Formats: sequence, C-alpha cells, structure tokens
Amino acid sequence: MENLDRDELKKEETYFIAPCGIYCGACERFLGKSRELSKELYRIINGFNIVDVAPIVMGIEQERIKDFLNILKEMSQADKCPGCLNEGGNPGCPVKVCAKKLGYLTCAECDKMPCHLSEQDSTDDPMGRTFFLKNITKRYANWNIENLKRIKEIGYRQFVDEMQEKVKSGFLTSDIISSEMVITEAIKKQG
Repeated sequence: MENLDRDELKKEETYFIAPCGIYCGACERFLGKSRELSKELYRIINGFNIVDVAPIVMGIEQERIKDFLNILKEMSQADKCPGCLNEGGNPGCPVKVCAKKLGYLTCAECDKMPCHLSEQDSTDDPMGRTFFLKNITKRYANWNIENLKRIKEIGYRQFVDEMQEKVKSGFLTSDIISSEMVITEAIKKQG
C-alpha cells in the first residue's frame, strides 16, 4: 500500500474525497449549494404564486408547477452530505466497504485500481464493487478515475489543494456529471 501522504491531511480534509475518486468537496450537496439555491428559488416562485398564472403565462399545467415546488421544498430541507468518508453517501457502497476493509482512504492506494477495468475482477453483480465503480465512472465521465490517477501521481495533500482551488474558482461536480440516465439504466438492466 502506498501512503500517498495521507498523514498530511487533516481528518476533515479526508471527507473531501470519496474512496472511488469523486471529490466530495466540489459536490453541491456537500457544500450545501443545492439546498440554499432550492430554498431561494422556492421562495421566489412560491412568492410570485406562479401556480396561479403558469397555465396562462407559461402554458404549464398547475399540477406540474405544484410538483416542481414540492421538489424544491424537499431539496431546500435536505441535509448537507458530510462526505462518503464521514458517514455520507451510500452506506452500503461496495467500493467504500472494500477500501475500508483494505485500510485505504481511496482506491488510489490499490494495485487493482481501477478494478472495474481489470478482466479478472469484471462482474455484473449489482452489489459488487466493480459494478458500482463502472457505473460511477460512467456517471462522472471518468473524472473519478482521473482523480485517482492524479492522487497516485501527486499525493493526497497536493490533490486536495488543487481541487480546493478549482472549487474556489467555481468548479462543481455538476459540471462533469453525465446527462445520461446511467444509474437508472444500470438498475433496469439488473431488474
């Protein structure tokens, strides 16, 4: 196992990185941005009483606007995600479970990284780490794997510093997430 200067990170900084390579520190839910923006948008749209005029002004059915307002309200009340390594994300994520079992912070420390591309580890088991990692990688347009490679190259400390600079410049995970229905389609194939 490579240390990759893990000991140079404060405990809170380890929460910025998911085992699979997603940088939680750029996630809207982690940062609370989606919650705050939903709250503001709900306040504006509800205050304008768009439900009353939507059919006339926008040609949208009142029920669709009500549904949208309910979604915004729920999003505005959602808790911030504390990060995958701080009890956030999917508690049963096999990638997280595997990394923890091996004593790794992330898959960057593993010789098999990325395991979903290795023939011997290839599987379609919907609860397996390779299935999860394959679909996460597709959803995040290979960004998580590039992050893991970058960690291997420069270590955790420099990686977190680089990513924090990107976040300060406005980068968010929503900038790279695929518009395809990756997870929905994967679940359908398994069903």
